[in-house]
Amino acid sequence: MVTSTTPRPPAANKTPGDELAEALFRLIGWLLMAAARLVWWAILFPMLSLPAALSIYLTVADGLRAGALTAVAAIAALVLWRLVGAASFRAAITTRIQARWRRWAVYTRWWAARCALHGLTATLDGNTLVPRLSKVRIGAVQDVLTVRMLVGQTLTDWSEQADAFAHTFGVRSVTATSASRGMVTITLHRRDLLANPILVPVPSAATVVRLDAVTIGVAEAGEPWTIPVLGRHLLVAGATGAGKGSVLWSILTGVAPAIRAGLVSVWMIDPKGGMEFGAGAALFSRFSYDTGENTVTLLRDAAAVLTDRAGRLRGTARQHTPTVAEPLILLAIDELAALTAYMTDRKIRTEVEQLLGLVLSQGRAVGVCVIACVQDPSKEVLALRQLFPTRIGLRLTEATQVAMVLGLSARERGALCDLIPDSQPGVGYMAEDGTATLTRARAFQVTDADIDRLAKTFAPPEPGTPAAVIDPAH
Repeated sequence: MVTSTTPRPPAANKTPGDELAEALFRLIGWLLMAAARLVWWAILFPMLSLPAALSIYLTVADGLRAGALTAVAAIAALVLWRLVGAASFRAAITTRIQARWRRWAVYTRWWAARCALHGLTATLDGNTLVPRLSKVRIGAVQDVLTVRMLVGQTLTDWSEQADAFAHTFGVRSVTATSASRGMVTITLHRRDLLANPILVPVPSAATVVRLDAVTIGVAEAGEPWTIPVLGRHLLVAGATGAGKGSVLWSILTGVAPAIRAGLVSVWMIDPKGGMEFGAGAALFSRFSYDTGENTVTLLRDAAAVLTDRAGRLRGTARQHTPTVAEPLILLAIDELAALTAYMTDRKIRTEVEQLLGLVLSQGRAVGVCVIACVQDPSKEVLALRQLFPTRIGLRLTEATQVAMVLGLSARERGALCDLIPDSQPGVGYMAEDGTATLTRARAFQVTDADIDRLAKTFAPPEPGTPAAVIDPAH
């Protein structure tokens, strides 16, 4: 049997001198790279590098004793700084070193391999193409990676790998968003600041109110969670016990000084008999707790205010500015379905739907804004949901309900409302028309004692009583 083999080119004959030269060049290259890294780290952390450089200089110039004394003094100063000003020491040294190490050890070092294992690389002409990791920002509770995608990739390709990335990097969750063409932002959530209830900071009469940014809780990264109530309608959807009351009470707490000043008038509809909001009745200018004639009358009056203001503002202003004479009317509805899908009187239901449609379609510009809560976000219940530019999804019972509340691709973009545990009422995701950003946050916990204090302290002024003026935008 005859076999044929492909002849190999003869190996190059290398002398010991050639091998020594190659090894020397590799050593020089390694030393140059190490020196460059050392210089870079010295620039990054001058609090450590300057004392070390001074100690070395004094050792060479004045002897070992001078250098050693300088090093001991520097170490003692750092230890004293750590003991006296732990927060500033962590900010200037410890946190920055940990962030630099994590950036390299967790992300940069293994980036190409992890992209390949998740199917996010490509091969062209025998070369492996890897998405470029443009920027890494290490935070206290989350890390943010900015990546330039390969040609042909889309946000969906990265969103589908979010759960796999979470397991790979050992973090709680991962979300992928796209702020510009060709770029994807990967947010890795390491810690959950929303795991425990957050007590509401009850305001005082002197608290400044911003009606365009009312603080109602804390967002995932630790910053305040704000929502606009001026010129906005808000829909809050969540299962039983999901925390809809927490969101609504947090809003009422945030605007309480403006209620007392007469700039905000709350018209409350609690179709469940007033059990949830009866304790705060003193805050409300109008309060209806049934699904009968009282509620219909309240809605008729809201529509009448809307029509009157629209006629007077036509041609003079595009947006209503709250004043004591004409305050912002917050029409709050605890259970929207009780006024639409669950109402048995067809005649009343038809009129209620017409009045709600009028207020939702025309009320924002004239200062009649709706805050509605709903438990079952089905298509029949939320026939008017597209008229709510700001929507909050709390814990929901089904994955399909996420799309009904927040939009078709919301769950793929990280709004996992159906996975929020029962132990976290008030946690949810907010979506706003005109932006693809989803905000995960938790509303404040408002206790019965907080509600009693609000009712006693921030009741609206009697008609004709002078009230303090609060700028609604500041």
